[in-house]
Amino acid sequence: MSSTPIPVRDHRDAIEKGARLGYLARAAVFIVIGYFAFRTAFAGGGTLSEEEAISRIVGSPFGSVMLVLLVIALPLFSFWRFLQAILDADGYGSDAKGLAVRAGRLASGFAYLGLALYAGSLLFGVSTGGGEGGSSILDRWAPLFGPWFTIPAGLVMLGVAASQAKKAWSGDFLRFLSLPARHERWMTAVCRFGLVARGLVFLALAFLLFTGASRWSADHMPGLEDALTAIGSWPYGWLLLSATGLGLVAFGVYALILSRYGHIRSPDLDPSAALARMKG
Repeated sequence: MSSTPIPVRDHRDAIEKGARLGYLARAAVFIVIGYFAFRTAFAGGGTLSEEEAISRIVGSPFGSVMLVLLVIALPLFSFWRFLQAILDADGYGSDAKGLAVRAGRLASGFAYLGLALYAGSLLFGVSTGGGEGGSSILDRWAPLFGPWFTIPAGLVMLGVAASQAKKAWSGDFLRFLSLPARHERWMTAVCRFGLVARGLVFLALAFLLFTGASRWSADHMPGLEDALTAIGSWPYGWLLLSATGLGLVAFGVYALILSRYGHIRSPDLDPSAALARMKG
């Protein structure tokens, strides 16, 4: 009795398109954050968090359309990050360095999943706040264990800052891109600038965590908005903040470039080969 094999679809093309759409959403968020950071350096006001950047995008012309696109694209980007981390889509391997990079991808996936939930709450009118009481467990134990969370987190942020600077200096990011020859020079310069600016943000986060461990706790860790505010308070802060703002815009352009010219090495999710091995 012969059995007819069940056709299994290859989802790699859909995953690639989803990842590229996700990079577009990431670009929009960083361009908005960078623009307001640059404007803050000269015109006052305040810097933006990722959630506030999404709110600004929603308040722009065609904001409703943009919100729908974000609600679709951000979960796709989060899913792509999980594939990069769990299935090693970029081929970093399982040595110490590779596992560290993949752990960063995993953390990024959870971060963008949170942004996706926030965008969804705006679209469907669901509040994401936890009320004034918050979590009683975190409220009780976070002040006691705050330094135990923040100091290791500061070391991680410092490592990420160093990796961003190294990536910009070495040009390692170029192996994931196929840039057109006539635009390669300026695109490479923009990507380097964006990576350096993002590294500066992580350096500021590490500084906040190291110098204010008693102020930060597991339920309230400093984020991008806090880092930009800290940069603005440093000596010549207006200059650093304006350069960082432009750099974050450049990082958004880098995400746009990845969306168009990046190598999306989608893992094969077709289980037929694994099923054949099991049958054998």
